[in-house]
Amino acid sequence: MSIVCTTHYKAISFFLIASVFVSAQSLALDHGTNLMNGTSSTGVANASSTSTGTMVTSATTGTLKWSFITGYFANPTPAIGSDGTVYVGSGDNKLDAINPNGTLKWSYPIGGVVSSSPAISADGTVYVGSDNFKLYAIDAKGTLKWNITIGGYLFSSPAIGTDGTIYVGSGDHKLYAINPINGSLKWSYTTGSSLYFSPAIGSGGTVYVGSDNNILYAINPNGTLKWSAMIGSNVSSSPVIGADGTLFIGSDKNKLFALNPGGTIKWSFTMGDNVYSSPAIGADGTLFVGSDDGNLYAINPNGTLKWRFTTGNNAYSSPAIYVDGTVYVVSDDGKLYAINSNGNLKWSHTIGSNVYASPAISVDGTVYVVSDDGKLYAVK
Repeated sequence: MSIVCTTHYKAISFFLIASVFVSAQSLALDHGTNLMNGTSSTGVANASSTSTGTMVTSATTGTLKWSFITGYFANPTPAIGSDGTVYVGSGDNKLDAINPNGTLKWSYPIGGVVSSSPAISADGTVYVGSDNFKLYAIDAKGTLKWNITIGGYLFSSPAIGTDGTIYVGSGDHKLYAINPINGSLKWSYTTGSSLYFSPAIGSGGTVYVGSDNNILYAINPNGTLKWSAMIGSNVSSSPVIGADGTLFIGSDKNKLFALNPGGTIKWSFTMGDNVYSSPAIGADGTLFVGSDDGNLYAINPNGTLKWRFTTGNNAYSSPAIYVDGTVYVVSDDGKLYAINSNGNLKWSHTIGSNVYASPAISVDGTVYVVSDDGKLYAVK
């Protein structure tokens, strides 16, 4: 196995509630024009010049419902099926399906470490990649449907198009489009570097993916290039698509970028450190994004700071938003934070070890978090 730098390994383990989060944010307008290299950014905001959220130390602590031992370190974000089943992979080379009460439903032996989050199709098929160069399709009962060998490590979580096509990036610099029926290859597109982060899909079928060569690519549904935009620093998170088609993506140069649908840079927001977190978008368009500087930022749609909340350590992972507006984020201090929409702490719960993966929220409000201690936690 090739060596991946620590910051990249932490970052690729997160994702937007991995593929679940990115897919949910991908239903947006899709009307770009061909462009090689976006223009310079405008409307740059600096985090240090604006107000912060308030830390409320007396907030109620979230209650642990149960924890499940996966067998080894667990970094990928969990995925939640329509029946409440929680799917999570780990370093023990298995994909576990866990009932909402914390008992094991089934476990499927993957031939390598699962470093990406699963994606679930409408028919309940679970798609998950591994460091053995394979993407697996497993049905809701834990039976293998098919697997396909890719040309590199699969740190990127799959994304599923409206026609069922599965899109996944690889360490061999390629974006793959795979037929969901039999796992056959539809096409592949070669970028300029490794694809560590998951793609996002626009409403018109355009696939957006960032590469380690500082470029965000927009690929047509037939596998041809629509446009590419030079960000100016390594793309360090999965893209997220706003309701108006604006693309949001983090970088390792302390910035969150907003790009117009055609690939030109709309604005950038400067934080105190690298941005490995993909933003979550609130009902009012507010962007919530974490940074290596330990802060969760709430950013207005125009790129100005609304508030920031300071956690106890690096906030690598992507936040998740519940229907009541509560924002959930984990930190490298081993805590899960529940934050009100005004930036005040609602409660925090100590998980007990480093937490790199993003939280996932079920319809009943249960928050699922995995940790380096090898456990999946259910907190409410």
